[in-house]
Amino acid sequence: MGLGSWDDDAMDWMPRLSLVGVRRLVPAALVVWLLCLGALLFLPVLVSSDPVAPILWPSTWSPHWWVALAVITAQAATVLLVSRAPAVAIILVALLALPLAIAGSWDSYSLTAVPILVTVYAAVSAAGFFHARLALACCAAAVVTGYAVAGYSDDPGALGLVLGQALGQAVGLVAAPAGIASMVRSRREVHSARKNEQDALIREQEARVESALARERTALARELHDIAAHHMSGMAVMASAIELHVDTAPDQAKEGARAIRDQSRLVLDDLRRLVSLLRESSGAERSVHTVSSIKELVAESPADDVELLVHSDGVAELGHGIGPLGQLVAYRMVQEALSNAAQHAAGASCVVAVDDRASEALVLRVKNAPAPTSGHRTAPGLGLTGMQERAELVGATLIYGATVEGGWEVELRIPREPGVTLHNRPQEAEIA
Repeated sequence: MGLGSWDDDAMDWMPRLSLVGVRRLVPAALVVWLLCLGALLFLPVLVSSDPVAPILWPSTWSPHWWVALAVITAQAATVLLVSRAPAVAIILVALLALPLAIAGSWDSYSLTAVPILVTVYAAVSAAGFFHARLALACCAAAVVTGYAVAGYSDDPGALGLVLGQALGQAVGLVAAPAGIASMVRSRREVHSARKNEQDALIREQEARVESALARERTALARELHDIAAHHMSGMAVMASAIELHVDTAPDQAKEGARAIRDQSRLVLDDLRRLVSLLRESSGAERSVHTVSSIKELVAESPADDVELLVHSDGVAELGHGIGPLGQLVAYRMVQEALSNAAQHAAGASCVVAVDDRASEALVLRVKNAPAPTSGHRTAPGLGLTGMQERAELVGATLIYGATVEGGWEVELRIPREPGVTLHNRPQEAEIA
């Protein structure tokens, strides 16, 4: 691939992986230029004071001196190019030094070592060794060429020694800073990867907490809906009855008011229990609803025409082999079904059947007759959704829908725990 496309790949990495910003390159370029300028100004003075040392440095203000100044200035400016095109910067900083190798000596050409070393380190830190490998090879070739040309000009008879020294300079100016930059970059990438992993773990933990909180909120919302729907719908029915009988039948109205008071006490108790669940340090006891509690639920139902049919073996406890969660699901299903019947079919007869005879599952059915008065029935809402979610929670099967007569029926089949069997023959249905 061409240099342009390869450098574009390197530039694509810059926004994500660059470790050298423009603000840090400006002082680096300035330091490089000042170091080289100081060498141009003071080294000729120091060399001229030593009569033994050969005078290979360009004298101050000579044409060769100005060429050296122009080269190191251009090289210092190339350092700034690292942030935009690291590959081009690596190659350009080495090529700019070649005119000084042709025009000068080994010593004067060595002034370009500092810009090359800084540029290579900065570019590899920015783009990575993989993306800079071609540019590094070109830079090393240019450095070997420059030192070989400058060294041959000083001593034409020692070509082998000059080539060896040139290769050594390429290793020191290109390979060494590139390796160090790669190690530094790798350490920083490992540190960044660990930090990203820690951040991901923290986000995952937060997501789990949020998911748990969402499930808890859903459960509490479902619980609150069950409580409010059951009690409030009954209170609404009784309030309507009181309104009709307050003038014609005061005694019945008073009885209805007492029933509303009892329902209010029950809903407050349930709400108090629900609030206690929100307090982690609360030692309040939870009221456990079971299949046996369905009898009390039906007895407290605001509707007058509710019949309970219990089919059992007569020996084992009602709901035998059904876990606590499954029994709570059964209770809530009957509670919600009665609430829906009171709301959507007020005044209609209702039958609650608990079939505890099969050894595989407990079956509950709530069936209400059509409403005495015609009216538009609302579509299934949150109550049925809550029933379905509760059923899925314990592996139960929920079936609901309109009956042929125009009423509504809900059936819940809860599987018993493994290993549970019922040995006694079922008795006839009893009416509670």
